[in-house]
Amino acid sequence: MEPQDMKSFAELSALLPVDAVRAWLDGDFSIGDEPAMISAIRKDPRIKMSSAAIEDAILDAMDEELDAEACFKRLTGS
Repeated sequence: MEPQDMKSFAELSALLPVDAVRAWLDGDFSIGDEPAMISAIRKDPRIKMSSAAIEDAILDAMDEELDAEACFKRLTGS
């Protein structure tokens, strides 16, 4: 799937993994930017789960009102 806004995709992909989680939890992105944030999150070699599992974990964190650091720890298995 081709990103709609290449500038936004590049900016989100360049984020540090925990900052990408923070942006996602804060809603600082547009629809269709999820692959860019997943790309940024995957920069951490401890993240082994599928894209769908990353998305599910972040949605669960939203429901549980976790902050970015707690969510990121969950993603890395720390």
